[in-house]
Amino acid sequence: MKSVTIILADPLYAIASDKAGQMGVERFLEHFVAEHLYEAAPKLWKKTHEISIDQALGHSTQRFQKDGLPDTVIQIHAILKHMREHRLTFRKAVKATASEFGVRESTVRDKCTRRITISSTAPIDTAFFQQLLENPQRLVDHLCQKFPDHRQGIVAKFQPLLQMK
Repeated sequence: MKSVTIILADPLYAIASDKAGQMGVERFLEHFVAEHLYEAAPKLWKKTHEISIDQALGHSTQRFQKDGLPDTVIQIHAILKHMREHRLTFRKAVKATASEFGVRESTVRDKCTRRITISSTAPIDTAFFQQLLENPQRLVDHLCQKFPDHRQGIVAKFQPLLQMK
């Protein structure tokens, strides 16, 4: 993980502080910067709906599914669904998810590792993510921690899969 120093004018820091709420300014800015760097990277077309979000720190476009959840959450849900409902291996579930969303397998794998790493934890690798898949409630808790503004949607989306054996 690389470290980045951001210098903000007092008025911008106040806006960030206001937006950060319970997350804390540093964590909010980490999410904000990561999201914008990720959006700047070249992407393949995705089956998502773009919603323009006017933010006090700038104007950006973020990718959300029609249910309002980040595409990272949706793709992780698809992996778990393929594994539970269709009994696919992790590797085959990643391949099926990539095909379903019209992205590369590496993009889906990135969502399972780098995109869900939380600053207060060690970087997530594939082995750790597979441990999360073995305990879906732990996976949901982790996603809720990573995307606190989407807690209710995440819990609702994953609930049917948590009830499956």
